[in-house]
Amino acid sequence: MPFLPTTRARLAAGASLLFVVAASALGAPAEAAFAERFDTAWRLVAERYWDPDYGGTDWEAVGERFRPRALAADTEARFYEVLQRMYAELGDDHSVFVPPSEVARIRRSYGDLPCLGVFGSPPELLQGPLERHGGVHYRLEGEVGYLALPDLASPGVAGDLRGAVRTLEAAGAKAYVLDLRGNPGGRLVTMMQATGVFRSGFLWRTLTRWTLPLPYPALGPVETEKPLAVLIDRHVHSAAEGMAGALQSSGRARVFGERSAGNVEAVLPFCLRDGSQAWIATGVLAPLRGATWEGRGVEPDEAVAPERALGAALAYLESYGVDVGAAAGAAGP
Repeated sequence: MPFLPTTRARLAAGASLLFVVAASALGAPAEAAFAERFDTAWRLVAERYWDPDYGGTDWEAVGERFRPRALAADTEARFYEVLQRMYAELGDDHSVFVPPSEVARIRRSYGDLPCLGVFGSPPELLQGPLERHGGVHYRLEGEVGYLALPDLASPGVAGDLRGAVRTLEAAGAKAYVLDLRGNPGGRLVTMMQATGVFRSGFLWRTLTRWTLPLPYPALGPVETEKPLAVLIDRHVHSAAEGMAGALQSSGRARVFGERSAGNVEAVLPFCLRDGSQAWIATGVLAPLRGATWEGRGVEPDEAVAPERALGAALAYLESYGVDVGAAAGAAGP
């Protein structure tokens, strides 16, 4: 089962896309009529889309409306344009139809897995420079280990987080701030590995309409059980929401900031024989117990403006007798 940040709005520019490697060879051969290929693309949503109400969309009516347009297409490119517009009717910002030309471009740029990743640098919210362990920025301020995790898709980022925590442990950290603000998410397995730095056990499940709920564990040995505060904002998507939500729902961390995006659909790529792909939200991520975060996001324990989240988190950690050093006055916008 995969996953991701918003797809449709970011596909052209490049965005993170989470996939567990699973694809099915579906559909008719490349030379088959448009009708059979259209029916395959439509049926994938009808049978595999996570919401049986299709987000309020009448999928039967959508098929009836777009089928004549697809069959009337006079070129392959126009046929695929119809399928793309049909998938856009779902309006979920995840499910998209990808023409063969786009699949080829993705593979040329990013390898065989259909994953796109364009991420900015994490904000420097403490005065002075941050250290860096691979893709993770960190710093020890007083007795507080500050960690900025920019995404969950970059190669090795979970290992980078683990390495940064080990460095901070050796330096004497007694509490941690995990900054996920602006994190667009990434891969399911990376979420499991990164969360495993702080918490063990089964923490998530995916909800689908075609299988029983699938549980997922945190992966790897726990590096620290010291107090943990997590920072989020409305730009936190997908696997990053799953990480924040799991740490919160399991009682491992207190969350500060604003409600996250509520964008935790699990996406599977289905490979059709003509070389196109259908990326369909076949499930949603949820805590092991409780409602999914899809459509509602992770609610912070302490709702504050994003620029005040660090200060609020440090005040919370001070209640444990932790020296926050100069960090309390160093939080910036």
